[in-house]
Amino acid sequence: MAIKLPFDIYKTFSLKTAFMFSRLKSKSFVVLLMAFTLSACNKDDNPGNGHDKPANTYSSQVVVKWLEQQLKFFKLPLAFGAAPSADRAFAYTGVALYESVVPGMPSHQSLAGQLDRFPLSANPLPKTTPGQAYYWPASANAALAEINRKLFTGAAAQTAINELENQLVSGFASEADSIMLKHSVEFGRTVADAVWAWAQEDGTAIIATKPVYTVPADAGPGAWVLTSAGAPANAYHAFRKLIVVGSNTNAAAPPLPFSYSTDPNSEYYKMAKEVYDISKTLTPEQRQIALYHREGPAVNGGSYGGGSSMAGQLKAVFIAANATLDLAAEAFAKAGIGSYDGLTTTFVQKYMFLTMRPITYIRANIQADWNTVYGTPLYPEYPAGHPTNGGVLSVMLASVFGKNFAFDVDYYGENDWPGNGLTKRHYASFDALADEMAIARVYAGIHYKPAVYAGVALGKKVAENILAKVKF
Repeated sequence: MAIKLPFDIYKTFSLKTAFMFSRLKSKSFVVLLMAFTLSACNKDDNPGNGHDKPANTYSSQVVVKWLEQQLKFFKLPLAFGAAPSADRAFAYTGVALYESVVPGMPSHQSLAGQLDRFPLSANPLPKTTPGQAYYWPASANAALAEINRKLFTGAAAQTAINELENQLVSGFASEADSIMLKHSVEFGRTVADAVWAWAQEDGTAIIATKPVYTVPADAGPGAWVLTSAGAPANAYHAFRKLIVVGSNTNAAAPPLPFSYSTDPNSEYYKMAKEVYDISKTLTPEQRQIALYHREGPAVNGGSYGGGSSMAGQLKAVFIAANATLDLAAEAFAKAGIGSYDGLTTTFVQKYMFLTMRPITYIRANIQADWNTVYGTPLYPEYPAGHPTNGGVLSVMLASVFGKNFAFDVDYYGENDWPGNGLTKRHYASFDALADEMAIARVYAGIHYKPAVYAGVALGKKVAENILAKVKF
């Protein structure tokens, strides 16, 4: 096989050097030149991994495995110890994943300087080493393991995290050499450390110091009251810092266009009566929809914690799309950031409006022993939070996979919840998912229709604002 001298070599020779070369006949020079040429040819013919092999050449299997693990962490009753709020977990997991592989995504850019305060000057993001190849699945795995260690601190969770990380690492050995893996793992872990340091200033520590919330004495007639034993949840989200400054611009839900009233002819009464009437004629399919999106209250043997079904939804989409690592990282980061800012905005408004839950109104004014499909969450009704996530997902996932992407979800299937009778759900688009996440709360009897529609609209607007402000 003839050895071709790469064009780049010719460019490095001056005319004088070329003239000298034409007169040199020494064997040693020829050997040296051949060695140099072979080295150049090998580099071109075998590009290797890391910087020369971008993230879009790898599958999203690593991400799917960690989504499966996170879903288990949020399974109720909790078996792995206390879990953080799902939106916070997904936000920082998504950012850590994205930053751990974005150097291998040539058409994308870091979120540094685009997210509020990110990264902190005292804990900057690491930089890749010029000329060093990286194996991006190993970097992603290290970042995902480290950020999950910081989020899920229970002993059982730590054991599960270590086991999954080591299991995935063992599969990398045949794909990359030890030096490449070492650099990749160090890079991913350092990214996670920087993300976690940034997360400590998001307001969560301040919220932890606040007293148990009580409804103001002057809240007026029709104000929300607790519907079961426990403390009001998520009452101090006003102290949270948005991840993207201005993501809530023009996203606020409008006040209900009518006042509280117990008059059967009033619009408020009609709004509650609609929920009551629907509950009396629920079809088996509608009950399935309600239960599939329940999240939180223990029913049919358990549930996933509030908002955590996003892990199952992302997993399903990544599998259906046969997503590459770069697409999974982008989608995870967008969905996580959107969920965090969307729900932050939603809960601030919930405690501003203090709208009464259907179960309180209906029992007082329509049927004293009426009940919901499952327990009502311990926070005000309007706007609805679960539909906010639906709105976020509909915009964020469409920006990556297209608006009319069809997929199935099965996170309440027999493997995870034997005997619960819930079958997989099919969605023809991300908007279809958002619509079902909204109406499910009405079928369950825990929300009025205006609240779920407002939630979807809020989530979509927050997501659109983020996409307009942040370049991924």
